[in-house]
Amino acid sequence: MEDFSLLEEVIDSLEQDNNVLRIKRLILFTCHDSWENDVNVVKALHMRQLVRELMIRFPDLNNLKHKLNSQVKQLSKQSDYLLAADNIIDSLGFIYTLRDEGKLPISFLNPEPASVSQNGSPAIGNKSSERNDSDTIPHIHNLKYLTNLFDLRADISRNVSPLHAKILLFSSLNYRFSPQERDWSALYTYDLDDLIQMIFQAHETVESLDTRLSEVSLTLDQPEDAKRAAAVILQALRPFY
Repeated sequence: MEDFSLLEEVIDSLEQDNNVLRIKRLILFTCHDSWENDVNVVKALHMRQLVRELMIRFPDLNNLKHKLNSQVKQLSKQSDYLLAADNIIDSLGFIYTLRDEGKLPISFLNPEPASVSQNGSPAIGNKSSERNDSDTIPHIHNLKYLTNLFDLRADISRNVSPLHAKILLFSSLNYRFSPQERDWSALYTYDLDDLIQMIFQAHETVESLDTRLSEVSLTLDQPEDAKRAAAVILQALRPFY
């Protein structure tokens, strides 16, 4: 007998979790090996579709556990995302049990054809939403994504102060950051990983990136340090263009 109520309770518990944004980001990262920084995009994702896609891609719970742990090891805030991974496994364990006992609604893992993308993989989003696939998961269709931010960040941090790199990237993406004039909390809302990904997405060519970093570095309080950071960042990202 299908158990709709328990399925909905599990999905709702994930949606109401205090860690919901990290849970959604981690599921997306696990399914697509791509990282989404835009909070509005993450908030718009439907937990039901995320859970469905995760179960379709990882029909075995143990394989899912290994994949989640592997993905978390690539992230800078591992303790936070380990908690998110634990929440995912604890919650989905109930749904896998429902499936194995034949109590999971058939429609859950076999959605309507309209909710499947052209390439045959489950779409994130639903038919009634005004957002289409390219709006909801832009990295699949129209954005470039870096796949190994851990190594990139390590490479940049070995050759230049991570703080100088963050200030340059933040200033290139937002506004000129000055330690004397600005609240540091704005800078600390971003990880270096986030800023690397965002600057990569913001520039279609390495020439455009070079121009932007060079221009901004000249405006900062420590231009020589900023110029060195620009050169290191450019060298690290060049192979991905």
